[in-house]
Amino acid sequence: MIGQSLGHYQIVGKLGEGGMGEVYQARDTKLDRDVALKVLPEAFTADPDRLARFEREAKVLASLNHPNIGGIYGLEESDGVRALVLELVEGPTLADRIAQGHIPIDDALPIARQIAEALEAAHEQGVIHRDLKPANVKVKADGTVKVLDFGLAKALQPEASDPNQSMSPTISLTAAATQMGMVIGTAAYMAPEQARGKVVDKRADIFAFGVVLYEMLTGQRPFQGEDVSLTLAAVMTFDPELDRLPETIAPTLKTYLRRCLAKNPKDRLRDIGDVRLALEGAFDTAADAPMGAGAAPRGRTWRQVTQAVAIGLAIAVLSGLGVWFVGRPEPSQLNPVVRFAMPLADGQAFTGTGRPIVAISPQGDYIAFTANNGLWLRRLNEAAATLVPGSVPARSPFFSDDGHWLGFYQEPGQLKRVAVTGGAPVTVGPAENPWGASWGSDDTILYGQADGIWSVPGTGGTPVQVVSLEQGAAAHGPQLLPGGKWVLFTLRPNGVADWNQAQIVAQSLITGERRVLIHGGRDARYLATGHLVYGLNGALLAVPFDPDNMTVTPGPVSLVEGLAEADATGAAQFSVTRSGSLVYARTEAAGGGQRSVVWVDSEGREEPLTGLPADDYQSIDLSPDGTRLALEIGGGANSDIWTYNLADRTLNPVTTDPAVDQVPLWMPDGRRLVFASMRLGDWGLYRQNADGTGDAELLFSDFSEGLADVASDAWTPQADTLVFVTRRMGANALSVLSMEDGVATELPLETEFNETRAALSPNGEWIAYESNRSGQNEIYVERFPHLGDRRIISTGGGQQPIWSPDGGELFYLDLQARRLMVVQVTTERGFGFTTPEVRFEGRFLDLRSAPGYDVAPDGQGFVMIKLGADAAGSAAPPQLDVVLNWTQELLERVPVP
Repeated sequence: MIGQSLGHYQIVGKLGEGGMGEVYQARDTKLDRDVALKVLPEAFTADPDRLARFEREAKVLASLNHPNIGGIYGLEESDGVRALVLELVEGPTLADRIAQGHIPIDDALPIARQIAEALEAAHEQGVIHRDLKPANVKVKADGTVKVLDFGLAKALQPEASDPNQSMSPTISLTAAATQMGMVIGTAAYMAPEQARGKVVDKRADIFAFGVVLYEMLTGQRPFQGEDVSLTLAAVMTFDPELDRLPETIAPTLKTYLRRCLAKNPKDRLRDIGDVRLALEGAFDTAADAPMGAGAAPRGRTWRQVTQAVAIGLAIAVLSGLGVWFVGRPEPSQLNPVVRFAMPLADGQAFTGTGRPIVAISPQGDYIAFTANNGLWLRRLNEAAATLVPGSVPARSPFFSDDGHWLGFYQEPGQLKRVAVTGGAPVTVGPAENPWGASWGSDDTILYGQADGIWSVPGTGGTPVQVVSLEQGAAAHGPQLLPGGKWVLFTLRPNGVADWNQAQIVAQSLITGERRVLIHGGRDARYLATGHLVYGLNGALLAVPFDPDNMTVTPGPVSLVEGLAEADATGAAQFSVTRSGSLVYARTEAAGGGQRSVVWVDSEGREEPLTGLPADDYQSIDLSPDGTRLALEIGGGANSDIWTYNLADRTLNPVTTDPAVDQVPLWMPDGRRLVFASMRLGDWGLYRQNADGTGDAELLFSDFSEGLADVASDAWTPQADTLVFVTRRMGANALSVLSMEDGVATELPLETEFNETRAALSPNGEWIAYESNRSGQNEIYVERFPHLGDRRIISTGGGQQPIWSPDGGELFYLDLQARRLMVVQVTTERGFGFTTPEVRFEGRFLDLRSAPGYDVAPDGQGFVMIKLGADAAGSAAPPQLDVVLNWTQELLERVPVP
């Protein structure tokens, strides 16, 4: 028994006995959430060795992160009482459901599939449940299944030499059958080898899964006895009565269930993933008895197909693909090529187009894309895509080799992954806006950077550089070739600005040998058909490729025209499954970098700026007197700085250098601009006359390793100090540059976080900036130049702060909700501010290192870069093109020797 609280957990009530201890509902007063506390027995906690072992095991279990696994948050101790802090899962247990009778097959199979997915995820991490039973499975009101107490059987189990085994569900028949914690329910789900006290592996969980599935479908346990010993005897002696299963169960699924329940683990299925595939219909689980003529299944069942005819045809063809092929299919195995368009929803537009914007899962069942600054996921048998929670902003989607995870990049400096079945994104490791990424079968992620190819475990860790490049070169789109010894990627050599003039190369990870396979091409992918497919000048090309000898057959063939490409990186906007389906974006449908610049009043009413046609606008800054705009146009390898006169509607160039010139910032005098550039091969900050005359003056440069970007953010009122941001892999930092001595000093913010996009108040006494110190990007304000009195301004996320000219308001963007927020500010006695309010909504662009909007000198209007193009006919409706069984066409047009 425990009192009213345990540490900072306030007890709400008792939930019951957890089989391994009492379970209470409690309120976490620090994080303001409800949790479950499983109190560990006193006999257990009194043993220091067992307790230390449990803590080691608990750390492993806490690393499990899956939407169908009940989470472990931590271990709490107070006044000699120890308890596990667990995710509180509402809803009845599966045992409660079964107590009402057998579960209809169309309801039981989705539950079973989610249990299988939970086991599969745990087994991949080397965790075995050891005590799977209906009482350890919760079914929430929305149908989501949560498997509880993962691995606790082992964690609580004493060492083999410990004579006190009362808490272990793994006992032999020679042990006392009535020992504490050992109940018939647990015995009924044990595998025979577990009942004998032998060392078990994941096949014990597969046996228990079979028992649970049998019980769901029949309402009865397959092995029953009057006490523990008789129940265990039944487990080891009798075969289950499969005739009790519903007549409508598919014969193949019945076979898989029989193999789950095999007595000898050698005869049992070895991977729960095979069972999951059977439940999903991968092995023809349809029942023999067809539906009556004209009948349709009711509700969403495991056999249901999409209602849309076009998508239904697509899924039917996908189903005909069966498993992925690893060699060329025979003609008799080929399916018809099917093409269809997948339009984006109204109001959606592709974003992050400087990086890859689309990916299709290896199985071809999911498509991911970036739009409206977020990551969207659509299953092909569903009518619409859904926004991945916590993915704003997001770029560069890519799938894991098994299709269970979706990876993406999120500013500032985080490579993340999220389960395709749902859940919160988790951080994989630091990165700096990767230039293409792939997730191999060895669970390793490869991604490109300006300085080479990096590798990080899919489960998370510290990135390691595996391919280095000479200064000024860049790499895009790495892919591990068969055998795991060579990596394929696109190399843009030093001195080459256009990615269409890049090289497609393969480099040995063993010897470092590099071979140029193709001169002139980008974003190559190796297909198991024996081809390299790649982009070049808006076309998708293919050539035969022998990965054993690293040889390419000359004579590429164009297969798709009008393919969208990225200027900033080597990305060509397409993705191919191993089974041969293709998804891609056309130049006009992807927006082709087309964005508009609009004037927006304080009520959100827009007015296009004439003389500014739709273009690839990247950043914007309004002159101090409000008469001119400074614009970065182009992005990619050759962006330039321009000015636009609002009075005579003229657009004039400021820079014409072939290198990257980006993020212009007006100086307070309104005559000069500061911008970032790579014109000398390394990032630097330059000052230039706004009319384009004279030479650009270098103010600051950084030649240190790993620098990915710099950008100027704000000037002090006296123009004696410039605030700017440096961006390295996973570490963005704000610095100040003194105009008096040219010395740059990093601001003393907490360096384990990423700070960027700073704005100074008009009097120069307060600095607003973005930081991810709370776990997501929020707006903070501190004193300046001597930092202190930090305040968090935004609620629920915020980006790109800007002060009003009088300093009485602070604006920022809520990009997830696509709206401009405003906070009223007072600075008479310290810093005071009001709750953020919505000023207006719109389709605004999340830019790299400078705001995509600015406020007028009177504070009554805004100039903004907007997603999409307002000019009539300048851009087609955004959509993706999907081609099923595309590799059949590939083989016909580009035969492999």
